[in-house]
Amino acid sequence: MSTALAGPSVTAPSRSCPSSASFKKGGNRFKAWWQHRRTHWAVPTTTIYRVTDLLHDGHTVQVPCSEIVTTVSAWLAELGADSPLVEDLARAVEVGDWPAAYDLGERLSVEVTFAGVAA
Repeated sequence: MSTALAGPSVTAPSRSCPSSASFKKGGNRFKAWWQHRRTHWAVPTTTIYRVTDLLHDGHTVQVPCSEIVTTVSAWLAELGADSPLVEDLARAVEVGDWPAAYDLGERLSVEVTFAGVAA
């Protein structure tokens, strides 16, 4: 009668790395940790634009995109004018459509350029 020694089963899971189960199921602990650290350290920023009134010397402001409509509308109001193109200008700047922004700015006698990023 022969006796066979019972060895480890080939199909038995390895116990050498207890965290390997999360990797096998699609989990990635490093990725989760990195995303947490990246969002934890992220500082919100705002893009600032320089808006220049081409009809008046000295009318130049640096504002976020959300304030372009208010600024240009106020300048037009000083001249007794109002235009729906102001909102189109702000929308073009917001989506980065610079050819349209330059064209609309020319029609409104304003110039909009990138000024920087504020933290």
